[in-house]
Amino acid sequence: MNDTTETLIREAVAAEAGRAVDPDTVLAELHRRGARSARSHVPVIAVAAAMVVAAVAAILVPQLLKTDSAQPAVPATPVSQNVLLVGADDNGYADSIVLAHLSADGSGAIVSLPRDTWVQGAKLNSAYVTGGIGKLVTTVRDLTGVQIDHWATIAMSSFDRLSTAVGGVPVCLRAAVHDSYSGASFPAGQQTVEGASALAFLRQRHGLPNSDLDRIVRLQAFLRSLAHQLLSGSVLSDQKALASLIDTVRDDVRVDPGWDVLAFAGQLRGLHTDQLRIGTIPIDNGDFQTPDGGAAIAVNPDQVHQFVADVTQAAPSTGSSFTDVPCVN
Repeated sequence: MNDTTETLIREAVAAEAGRAVDPDTVLAELHRRGARSARSHVPVIAVAAAMVVAAVAAILVPQLLKTDSAQPAVPATPVSQNVLLVGADDNGYADSIVLAHLSADGSGAIVSLPRDTWVQGAKLNSAYVTGGIGKLVTTVRDLTGVQIDHWATIAMSSFDRLSTAVGGVPVCLRAAVHDSYSGASFPAGQQTVEGASALAFLRQRHGLPNSDLDRIVRLQAFLRSLAHQLLSGSVLSDQKALASLIDTVRDDVRVDPGWDVLAFAGQLRGLHTDQLRIGTIPIDNGDFQTPDGGAAIAVNPDQVHQFVADVTQAAPSTGSSFTDVPCVN
């Protein structure tokens, strides 16, 4: 990529930071200023797609960049960084909270933080409600013991369109479920979910043995399958599917203003997907009774700090394939 084009892309992305990313605006700006080839648009699309969810970004961005002969340069010295990812429900509450770590050595980790974790005298997701993303970043930093370098938020409802765009997401259930609260009604075994059924699959917690903890495991399994669908299907060559993906980003994703997402995407090219570690912080008491009579999840701060340190600092090792479809509750 020539210096002028890369500069234009960076300026356009920077102008969009802090609110919903708008790839159409970025592409229009490139056209207006004379970008010579449609192939130079691919890095912008890659960055936009990455913001859909970082768990998928670790795979989707490098794949998209491989199709472009004019790739953004990988930083001379890759740096380890931590990104806080927040999935918000329809009412603006933090429904899913994930810490994504990218190591300089090409490995990575995704750590789920249960939204009902009791921390600083309140549930973790209440930090987002009372103080916005800034307070949540501070709270997660204290909970995990690691610095949060960047953040991104996404509307959980966007998985409706995202799952449809990829032609459905394979999942597997250990037992049949029927839940009137979420609308989840699925037989046991492997099946494909998309649209409203994908949201129901991700939202169910009533009737599951471990309630919200099982919902977290479902999200992790769903993201693995989604990543595989993005790479093995026709999404990357289907203009309609890509348009839906970009529309989802434009409508439902926000990133922090100081994030150089192009540099991040460049570093993601070196990520070893078989070395992406996925886990949930250790739980001390899954039925902790709060002072107001409610229920929450109690954790041991020292154990959480040690777990996160182990996961983010572990030496690279071969993990399970993203082609696996593990059965979950």
